[in-house]
Amino acid sequence: MNASFRKLFLHAFFLLSTIPSFHLNAFAANSDENKKEDVSLQKIKTEKVLKVCSDAGFLPFEMKTQKGDWIGFDVEMMKEFAKTLSVELKMIQISFDGIIPALISAKCDIIAAGMTVTAERKAMVLFSDSTFTSGLSIAIKNNEKNKNEFKDLNSLDKVGLKIAVKTGYTSDIYLSKTLKKAQILKFDQDADLVLAVMQGRANAFVSDTTYVDLMDKGNKNKFIILPTKVVAESFSIAAKKDDTVLISKFNSFLKQWKENGGYEKARKYYFVDQVWRSQVAN
Repeated sequence: MNASFRKLFLHAFFLLSTIPSFHLNAFAANSDENKKEDVSLQKIKTEKVLKVCSDAGFLPFEMKTQKGDWIGFDVEMMKEFAKTLSVELKMIQISFDGIIPALISAKCDIIAAGMTVTAERKAMVLFSDSTFTSGLSIAIKNNEKNKNEFKDLNSLDKVGLKIAVKTGYTSDIYLSKTLKKAQILKFDQDADLVLAVMQGRANAFVSDTTYVDLMDKGNKNKFIILPTKVVAESFSIAAKKDDTVLISKFNSFLKQWKENGGYEKARKYYFVDQVWRSQVAN
């Protein structure tokens, strides 16, 4: 073996000998990363409970019965997800404007609160695939003056007019960017928006279309519903930014829940049949 060939052979041997250790190091790094990502999921499985932050009152997504039990589309979805993890479900009441800080401070594992995906929220939390699609609508009191005067959000943007929203909701964010003259009244409870208009303290309220439609059906002929330019936004559940494994587990569940008919069954029960109305606390 001449010197040149020997040198080439030793160089090739050296390169080949480094391959196994490289792959072992990469595997170890990936294992450490997965372990880090799986912290919340492991905590859920260890404690045998899935803690979900929500804000009861956003019909029909999250509500409380007259006995204080949680029901709603999101609640049903979380119950089914908890089953796939073989754990119990614990719903935790948190005011919507404090719900992301509650998640980040580990008061819960997931947010399920009819939350719309926005750029601002995506900077703070990790969202799942879309669980529901809705828009924003306006409700005003049904009378001849309002019928003639108000046709859309622009016609409501006048000095002296007041529009009610729920603090922290997409409607709050949207109107804060859109309105120039009308006053925005912020409330902590969804039901207060309806009361504000019915009692004359606000000229209109703006909320997700599903909620506005339910309030319209529950208060027949008392409201006129007007459109906004926001017609389709995605609701999703949210977890902490590094909980990629947990969100992946949920996305897999959501896909299966839709395929096996569970999603449609829950949608029909809460949005079409609405037999839950007699159970909800007044």
